[in-house]
Amino acid sequence: MKVWWKIFVSLFALAVPVLACDIEDDRTENAADSLHPFVCEVTDEFQRYSLVPVLGYTEETRLLFGAMVLLFLRPDERDGKVPEIGLTAYGSSRGQFQFVLEPFFYLYRDQIHVWFALKYQDWITSYYGHGNDPDIDRYINYDKEKFYFGAKFESKAFVPEWVKYGVELHMEHTNLKFRRRERNLPNPQSGWRNGAGYILGIDTRDNANWTEHGFLVEWKQLFYAEAIGDYSFDVESLDLRAYSPLPFKSTAAVGALWQRAEGNVPFDMLAGPDGVQRFRGVESLYFNDNQALILQMEVRKYFGWRLGSHLFFEGGKVGDHFSELMRNRWHRSIGMGALLGLNVKERLFARADVSWVDFDHVGLSFYVRQAF
Repeated sequence: MKVWWKIFVSLFALAVPVLACDIEDDRTENAADSLHPFVCEVTDEFQRYSLVPVLGYTEETRLLFGAMVLLFLRPDERDGKVPEIGLTAYGSSRGQFQFVLEPFFYLYRDQIHVWFALKYQDWITSYYGHGNDPDIDRYINYDKEKFYFGAKFESKAFVPEWVKYGVELHMEHTNLKFRRRERNLPNPQSGWRNGAGYILGIDTRDNANWTEHGFLVEWKQLFYAEAIGDYSFDVESLDLRAYSPLPFKSTAAVGALWQRAEGNVPFDMLAGPDGVQRFRGVESLYFNDNQALILQMEVRKYFGWRLGSHLFFEGGKVGDHFSELMRNRWHRSIGMGALLGLNVKERLFARADVSWVDFDHVGLSFYVRQAF
């Protein structure tokens, strides 16, 4: 995301869903249901999978090509949440490659949510320095090879239905190498980053894929220890989200995320934007420090068939400590995105976003599911 004239083409409009009549559904449309934006998509058919070819061009990757496959499994109970397995692989003309396997499962009458992720990444990444004020034209490339396994178990069992709790596991081996050496560059900090932690939250959302009403308050803390890896540090985050329906079958979403990283933190795990879900359109950790604050506002609209769109505004900043974080200037971004329904019955969409970052340069991102 280094110059404003960058070209981007995201060919994700070629979703190929295959449907099979495996689940019976007796629901019928009535006057109340006609106000629901997704009711016309309810059928008695069960979607087996979605295939999404991806073709694009950015200055970071140059030509990007690959595919994503989502496999949907029949739920154990009628009207239960649909388990899914996501498989994504793509490469670039710069020799970059990434593979991700992500299964999602629901257990115990959908009160337990289990997520796994297996990821391999061989990527060329840009380092813009440390702090809140990077220069978009000054960076040093480095090579990153990463093997990652993550797992998350969240549950609402045996507590009020609006409370959730869980645990998360993070295992990663990363090898970093700068293309050239200069003063003030961080140590490569390669090796194992292994940790585990807990999640506590209040969650009243009606649907996690496309939320129409409700809110989320989530506190997460992960601890990394030299006893099981090469580094000792901890990271915390407070995630706040709220959703409300708007006229014309659209939805408003607002979010705030506070992050902190403390201890012997590898430079690529400091607090800051990920560029895909939080402050879209910048390279990961474009600005970074020990603490970060990111605010988001979005209006989403589903048009019908498998198409939707959204408009968004985002702000973000980082600082060494909380008082500095509050004093530092905001990075700002406005943008819009196109949405393609991969499984409309489950309200699962892929998205391609274009944003105007700091009113200076264009940012681009592609992802499955909403940003927040």
